[in-house]
Amino acid sequence: MTKKKILYILVALGAVVLVALLAVQFALRSLLMQLTNGKLEEADYWSNEPMILSAGLGFDNIIGLPEITEETVRQAGGSWYGSVKCTSGEAPTNDVYTSAAVASNIWQAYKGYADYDDGLPITFSWPVATETVDPTDFQFTLNTGEVVSPHAAGLNPNWEDNERSTVVVFGDFGNRKKSTEPGAVFPVKLEIVPDDTPLLLIGPGGQEFNAVGLTWTTDKSPYDQGPVLVGAKLNYTGKQAVGEGGVFMMERSAYMPNDEFMLYDEGDFRLRVFTSGGFSPDGVTGLRPDMFEDFFRLHATGPDGGTVIMDKVGVEYQVAGGSLRVVGLSDLGQTENHDKGIYYDGCYQEDGDNYIDIILVGDDAAARNITFVEIPSLEGGYRAFYNPGGPGPEPFEGVTYTAPGPPDLEPVVIALDDPMRVSRK
Repeated sequence: MTKKKILYILVALGAVVLVALLAVQFALRSLLMQLTNGKLEEADYWSNEPMILSAGLGFDNIIGLPEITEETVRQAGGSWYGSVKCTSGEAPTNDVYTSAAVASNIWQAYKGYADYDDGLPITFSWPVATETVDPTDFQFTLNTGEVVSPHAAGLNPNWEDNERSTVVVFGDFGNRKKSTEPGAVFPVKLEIVPDDTPLLLIGPGGQEFNAVGLTWTTDKSPYDQGPVLVGAKLNYTGKQAVGEGGVFMMERSAYMPNDEFMLYDEGDFRLRVFTSGGFSPDGVTGLRPDMFEDFFRLHATGPDGGTVIMDKVGVEYQVAGGSLRVVGLSDLGQTENHDKGIYYDGCYQEDGDNYIDIILVGDDAAARNITFVEIPSLEGGYRAFYNPGGPGPEPFEGVTYTAPGPPDLEPVVIALDDPMRVSRK
């Protein structure tokens, strides 16, 4: 073969590689475009008034690492589940080992960057117009009086078309001290501020609300207490899960599809709870569809006017108006399927968003008498929820992790006659 032919071959191979790299870059950039295209499909809203429901610091320092290894995670103060073994025989992925995130992935789904940053989820009562979400929309006042802005903002992991009421921001917001400890730093106030594309919320009937001027305050740090519920809404399951997915690349994730129709062969009602932050059993491992009894209880009005506690899956509870039975949890990950290598084990992958669905079967009149979702937490003899800054199953010695979530009792909005959802193209 002549040198000239070899040169032609090398040039051709280089062109092929360049085209492939450009295609990958375009595909990754198109992910952000889909996450900011403004589309909503049967997205839940949580009250008739637009407001910020929560905006407390989630966790410190573990977003935007140069690489994901046990050593870099340890140095950042994260948690590493080193002994995990997948029942399927496959090697664990990084998000099974840790909740820390690598810097090079941030630009794919967020506007901005992250460099050993803190995470802070902001929940709204109405879905956001995603094309208006920018780091410049948010201004935080710390307990020290300092005013800071995020380095990045985006919708992930609340990316599905029927979600999108949560914006996640990354930045330098605080440290790991409790609010009562000397030297503690954490946000005490959020303000939505004007920029070139003011943040819009989309409410009942598709109305647009300029969120500039909304505020939220707190005196708590995530090292005082963990995440809580900020909403609970009961809907019919209907005949299909409308608005699931919506972003092509994300739909191919290991945890999709994860709606009630894919997980169960029955279900009349979907009680969707809305959380202030990530809801993990320990801060690293995924919540599984079979974990209702570990974390939740439902309250309903009984036939005699008293309270019926629904704390078991598969039990017929007699309440005012008829009977109800809890089937399980959904909007987490895929259903257990050993033939496809999906096991409810330490490697189970779920979506990590701010939505969890409790699926029930029973009588319509009975469902209208559900009153509260309860998280008894550790004080009630149950397990507690942690955000992604939690200790994981194998915390490093000497590292401060976020606190467990407290006991919580959230009123249930009965949205059977008006589903309280909004669509937008």
